[in-house]
Amino acid sequence: MIAATGPDTEPAPSNLDDGEKGNQLLKIDQHFQSVLQLPDPAARPKGFTLVELLVVIATISVLIALLLPAVSSALESARRVTCASHLHQIGLALQGYATQHQAFPTGCADCAWWDADRKQHSWITAILTWLDRPELAAKWRDDHAYHSAANRDVAGDVLPFLLCPSTKTTERVGHTTGDKNKNGQWDPGDDLAYTDYGGIYGIEGSPYQAPEGAAHFVADHALGVMVHEVPTQVRFISDGLSQTAIVGECTGRGGGTSEQSEWSNGQNIFAKHYQAPINKSQNNELWSDHPDGVQLLFCDGHVLFVAEQIDQEIVNAALTRAGKDRATFD
Repeated sequence: MIAATGPDTEPAPSNLDDGEKGNQLLKIDQHFQSVLQLPDPAARPKGFTLVELLVVIATISVLIALLLPAVSSALESARRVTCASHLHQIGLALQGYATQHQAFPTGCADCAWWDADRKQHSWITAILTWLDRPELAAKWRDDHAYHSAANRDVAGDVLPFLLCPSTKTTERVGHTTGDKNKNGQWDPGDDLAYTDYGGIYGIEGSPYQAPEGAAHFVADHALGVMVHEVPTQVRFISDGLSQTAIVGECTGRGGGTSEQSEWSNGQNIFAKHYQAPINKSQNNELWSDHPDGVQLLFCDGHVLFVAEQIDQEIVNAALTRAGKDRATFD
C-alpha cells in the first residue's frame, strides 16, 4: 500500500546522521530520568549514615564480647606457664643445693617464730649460687640481718623468677617495700624485693600443735621441709620426694605493716592451716591469682597445679615430710 502524498505534505526524512541520532537518544534518556526521578549517584552524600554507623558499632561490640574471654584465657594460660617455669628454676636450684649438702636449706636461719629481732635469713639466700646469681651470693652477709644496711643492695635486687606474673590481689606498690614509713630516707626494711613463693613449713591448727618447749610450733608429724634453724636432710623426708611439696604460691603478701614476703626474709615460709581451702585466705596460706588453683613445687623438682576443689586431706599430706601419708592427686 502506497501512502498518499499531497502538495502540502513533506516526506519524513529517510536518513539521520549519527550526530542527530545521538541527540535524540540523549533527549529520550533525560525525559525518562525526569519522569522516574532517578537520583543522581554523584549527588548522594558521602560517608555513613547514623543507622549504618550504629550497626557497625554494635557488630564490633559483639565480636569483642565473643573474643575477649578467649583472649583473657590465653593470656592467663601463658602467665601460668611462666609461673610454673619460675618454680622449676627454683626447684633446680634446690636440687643443686641438696646434691651438695644432702639436705635442703634451712627455711629461716637465726629466726625464731616468737622473736622478730633476729637475722632471719631466708632459704632463698642459701641458693643464690644455684639460681645463677653468684654475684649476689658473694655479697650476702650472713653476719648481718636480712634487712640491714650491709645486705641492702642484695636484698633489694628484684628477681623476676621469684614473682608470679598473675599476681594482682595485693597492697604492694611496686616490686619492693619502698620507703615504708614515708620519711624520705632509708631505714632498715626499706627497698626489699618481694617474692610470691614461700617455703612450706608444714600444717598447723589445734590437732597439730607442738607441745610446750618444742623446737617448732607444730608437731613433728606436721612439719614440712622448710623449718626454722634446721636444714632438712633428704633422708628424713620419708613420705617421698615426689610426694612432698617444698615451695608453694602465697602471692601478693606484703604492702602493709607486716611484710613476711621479701625474698631475703626467712619469715616468707608458712604453715598452712589444716582446714584452710586453697585461695580462700592470703594470710600465709596457699594463695594465687590463677583461676581455680595454686601451684606447688615438690622436692623432686616437679611442679603441680592443684585445684581449689581438691580434698584437704590430700593437700595436707603433700605439705608434710614424714606424716606417714601419701598425697595422691590423680
